[in-house]
Amino acid sequence: MTTGLTGRRWIVLEEKNKTPDFLVEKYGHVLAQLIYNRKELFNNNFDEDTIYPSLKKLLDPQLFKDLDTISFKLADLIKKRKRIAIYGDYDADGVTSTALLVNFFRDIGVDVRYYIPSRFYEGYGLNKTAIRKISQVADVLIVVDSGTNAYDELLYARKLGLDVFVLDHHEPSDSYKKTEDILILNPKLYKDINPLFKHLASVGISFYLLIMLRKLLQFEIKLKPYLDIVAIGTVADVVPLSLINRIFVKKGAQEINKRKRPGIKALLESISLDNVSSFEIGFNIAPRLNAAGRLDDAKKAVKLLITRNESIGKALSEELEFLNRKRQKLTEHTFKETQNRLKKEKNINSIVVADEKWHPGIVGIVAGRLVEKYKVPAVVLSIKNGRAVGSARSTPSINLFEIMEKHSYLFERFGGHSQAAGLTIPTKNISEFKNLLSKAVAQLSGEETQSFLEVDMEVPLSYWNVENVKQLKILEPFGEGNPSPLFVARGLRISDFVTVGQTNQHLKFWLKDMEKNAFSALWWNYADKIKELSVGMFVDIVYTPKISSWNGQTNIDFIIKDIAVADMR
Repeated sequence: MTTGLTGRRWIVLEEKNKTPDFLVEKYGHVLAQLIYNRKELFNNNFDEDTIYPSLKKLLDPQLFKDLDTISFKLADLIKKRKRIAIYGDYDADGVTSTALLVNFFRDIGVDVRYYIPSRFYEGYGLNKTAIRKISQVADVLIVVDSGTNAYDELLYARKLGLDVFVLDHHEPSDSYKKTEDILILNPKLYKDINPLFKHLASVGISFYLLIMLRKLLQFEIKLKPYLDIVAIGTVADVVPLSLINRIFVKKGAQEINKRKRPGIKALLESISLDNVSSFEIGFNIAPRLNAAGRLDDAKKAVKLLITRNESIGKALSEELEFLNRKRQKLTEHTFKETQNRLKKEKNINSIVVADEKWHPGIVGIVAGRLVEKYKVPAVVLSIKNGRAVGSARSTPSINLFEIMEKHSYLFERFGGHSQAAGLTIPTKNISEFKNLLSKAVAQLSGEETQSFLEVDMEVPLSYWNVENVKQLKILEPFGEGNPSPLFVARGLRISDFVTVGQTNQHLKFWLKDMEKNAFSALWWNYADKIKELSVGMFVDIVYTPKISSWNGQTNIDFIIKDIAVADMR
């Protein structure tokens, strides 16, 4: 098994998942192998109805446990003309869930308002001060993208006379408590529910609520136009793109491209995006929505998604663009500082770093980049007044949430998933947490901590032309659970290579195969590997092909994901 310069072992799926002949006859060798590698995504059904997402394939809302109970109760309150307040969260899933519900309720004539807590002054989740304010202007509280574990705050809202609903997808803690007065719609509370519902982000759960409310309230309103917002939240929250989410994102991207929503139209124009797929949602749209909550006020992102005014949409999109550029600079600076600190450490099996200068809004991004670079769990913390607020990210094989739960006494609060969590910790406990995390990871076997890179199949660079690359679009949307196809090309000779980028952080290669065909390729963010490579060296690469257009010419770009020195003996 090949190990690349990134330290990951390459698993070539073709070697253990040989595609059946009938698929090859139907789709051709490369596309057939890609489809067969994703047989779980397609539930072993390879007909075109399954491979091409359709709204008709959405799971019946009746199968969503407790959705009917919550929908009946909320529909009754709407009929009684009760005032509704949405309590959101400052990340893209929370923002899109809030905007989705606000747009729908406004469209059907409900008195609705929304509240997004400040990342800097209130932190994650519900707080009683905000609930008290809401109780003065609303009768119904709908909490989205948090709330499952906020028992005390939810009970406080009930005591103030609010009818309380929670739409959430976060893991329930061991201390989770349920009360009949509070209606929580969270598929992760149930063992006997279709697992596809457990893959939904909060915005997807909210959309299922809309399906039921439309039916119960008997409104003649089309729900498909709301899928633009659902797609953004689904991709941004990096949930698995299994059947339901795959449909949401595919159809939602189509709605985004219609540019019917003034804020989304302005955002696309501000960044010169012509055609949007899941890639553009994840790398262009979601970061700009997230930038508002990371550095300023997440309500600006909500306003962008709910405004009916084009000039307001344009002004907000310009603000988000400014914030996103600021976020990029802060992220790059903090990432460099963390790497400088880690140079002094040996045998790193986990990372916990903290500083008073680091902006709390970008620590999650930095933690994610550290995991990508070092292939170990990473926690990045921003310190203020004896308390550190931060984000934790992990590799697929290490459940960081479980480790944190075992040592919950160290934290003032924490929550999240197996690979991503938010936390608040007294600064005096950081050192102990760092040691405990390192010990917990050290106790795992080598297999549990080894990083792997799953590669679809071996395909030479010479195979690719524009038509063959376009075929890959059949498998879109790409994302969590349905990654962009990765291929191996072997025995390539390095003709030349240079560093590129504003800070020379990337590598550009000129390569030749055994037939002397010449290709160029880019390796993002791995300029630090330059000393391990040389001109004339033979290498194997893991790559993905992309179509690019420049000055009227269409080219195939090869984006490298890993490199291994080839044994050409």
